[in-house]
Amino acid sequence: MFQSPLGLLALLGVPAVVLLHLFRRRFERRPVSALFLWEAHVTTTLSGRRRERLLRSPSFWCELLLAALLGLAFAGPRACGTLEARHLVVVLDGSASMAAGSTAADGERTSPAARALDDLRGRIDDLPSGSRVTVVESGQLPRILIGPAAFPREAAARLEAYRPEGGRHDLGPAVSLAQEVAGEGAVTVFSDRFEPELHHPDVGLVALGAPRENLAITRAHRSLPDDDSAGAEEALLTVANFSRRPRQARVELLLGEELLATRTLDLGAGARGHLTVPLPVNTPAVRARLAGDGLAIDDEAWLAPAPPRELLLATDLDEAARRFLGLERPGQESLGRWRSLVPRSSAAPDLESAALAISSQVAGGEGTWCLTLESAGSERLDLIGPYLIDKRHPLLAGVTLDGVVWSASADLELPGVPIVSAGDLPLLTEERSGARRIFHANLDWRRSSLQRTPDWPILLDNLARLRRDELVGPRSTNLAVGEVFTYHDIEPAEYQLTGPDGRRELRAQAVLEVDGLERTGLYELRRGGQSLVQIGVHFGDDAESDLRELSTGERVAAAELAAQESGPSAVILLLAALALAALLLDWWVLRSRDLDEGTIDLRERTT
Repeated sequence: MFQSPLGLLALLGVPAVVLLHLFRRRFERRPVSALFLWEAHVTTTLSGRRRERLLRSPSFWCELLLAALLGLAFAGPRACGTLEARHLVVVLDGSASMAAGSTAADGERTSPAARALDDLRGRIDDLPSGSRVTVVESGQLPRILIGPAAFPREAAARLEAYRPEGGRHDLGPAVSLAQEVAGEGAVTVFSDRFEPELHHPDVGLVALGAPRENLAITRAHRSLPDDDSAGAEEALLTVANFSRRPRQARVELLLGEELLATRTLDLGAGARGHLTVPLPVNTPAVRARLAGDGLAIDDEAWLAPAPPRELLLATDLDEAARRFLGLERPGQESLGRWRSLVPRSSAAPDLESAALAISSQVAGGEGTWCLTLESAGSERLDLIGPYLIDKRHPLLAGVTLDGVVWSASADLELPGVPIVSAGDLPLLTEERSGARRIFHANLDWRRSSLQRTPDWPILLDNLARLRRDELVGPRSTNLAVGEVFTYHDIEPAEYQLTGPDGRRELRAQAVLEVDGLERTGLYELRRGGQSLVQIGVHFGDDAESDLRELSTGERVAAAELAAQESGPSAVILLLAALALAALLLDWWVLRSRDLDEGTIDLRERTT
């Protein structure tokens, strides 16, 4: 069989060699005085127009063999029965549910991921010679795990790098990437859910899942006490029972290998339970653990220490205004009522050092957020709504202003972007200056009823939450996989983040955001060789922890595997090697003859 039959035209080189040997140049007759000077012991022939007797010398046969071998090689022969090389393109589901199950007592591997790898290895072993393999792993951002177009031996060796640990995601982007690589060829998807309606018929499906019962830690946090006491932290855990029957969950809290606490939850089918476990003061990172069951990745959660993030409050309003606005009560310490609304807060010694201030004008330092209550102007308007509210703004979450009497100055112009208005009159605006925010309120608090409605404490609480989220330090130290880690600073800096997926060098201007924490475990953020904070990342994906809907099924792709250019076959390489040998043999024969002729001539001249 030949890949390029037209290459057989190169065999015309065989008769060409014969013709070159048949037609040699004839020498002119010249009279000489002696013949011994011109005697040739080996006949030398050159090309010419007259056919002469064919000299079947070793060089002639070497040249014939060389022409024949090269002609056959150009035709691209291959061994009988050899299949056409193919390109196997596969998508491996990277969701964590693919790892559900483990090695059974008899050694049988039961997880969908293990069975998918076994199936894929068999497909790779069955590929014809010269084939290629590309493997795409799905995820929030799909990646090419093997390839593109890797050799089968290389692909089989790299399959162990497949570790499904991702949350629930759409397989579509990974399939699209695989189809770009495969061209018009087939793509095979290995998953644990048989959903043929989601994919094109040219996409083959192999679903290897099986329904399982599972207990999972779905939420894990640590919190500081809300009051000013030196109380201990609390570990807050949520455990879900993804089963069709009641189950008992035993949760252990460990510091290294030391058992700190044990709790037991009785959970109904599909129910959730919540645990609050007090921790000793200054406890380092701890680990929560469930007894092993259907899925290992959600049986463990790291809990890093919570950042203190104390909020310093201040105001320059007089005592009567503070009481009228409900910031403090008679006989109570300074700003006592405001502080009771804001957990982990204290009174700042002055406005310059405050993180959050309420003032009659813009006050405080560069890091002070300020709510100004301004009422300058001669003409007063007493408004009762309706008000235009930017409901998307986090400051106004839960604020309705229903029935609120808002007394404002008609001729006061507020800087910033309006977030509450009455017609075309801005009542509350936001102004940003670097990392600082100033909220300007056109509000005469003596005539308004805002401070006597539930909207006022809600507004103060939202303001405190916004400010706390942007204090210097981490916003949160306990995250679920895929959540963004945020660290605030006041100047550009370079950081080093180490964790289960290695070390990363990071740089940020003022706010560092890391959205690539895709593996569970304990991370550490450092700057200049100094440890800043630890970060605990738990799985926390309810959709992946619920294994009750896993299924099995298979659908063969309507298309065939894409053909692959495999390069020269073993037969072609053998012909090329024999042609090279014939060329070297011809060179050696001609060289030996030239040496022999030189030796004879030298002897005759001596004689």
